[in-house]
Amino acid sequence: MAKSLRSKWKRKMRNVRREKFAKKELEQLKKTVAAGDSGMTEMKEIYTVKTASDLRQERKLKNETGKDDTVMEVDKEKPRYNPKTLKDEHGHYPVWMNQRRIKKLKSKRKHKNATW
Repeated sequence: MAKSLRSKWKRKMRNVRREKFAKKELEQLKKTVAAGDSGMTEMKEIYTVKTASDLRQERKLKNETGKDDTVMEVDKEKPRYNPKTLKDEHGHYPVWMNQRRIKKLKSKRKHKNATW
């Protein structure tokens, strides 16, 4: 595959564009690096850099004190779905389930309850 004239032309033009934009990207990168050197003093005020050993020491201190702040609090519970019917307690199907599958499940349940 990919040996047609059209794909060859597209590959060629992609390479031309890549070369053209590479020059612009290089110039832009040089400008940002040059501007970044002067702005590094301002950036140091915004954030603090911690080494791995500092982080390990903080983790040890947290473990020794007994407080574990790594657990995330959840505001509300996720709805629980019945594994057999795939409905929640209000009788609604999950958001991710498509209508075709819902229709199939309904027809299955209908045929199961029908007496011949």
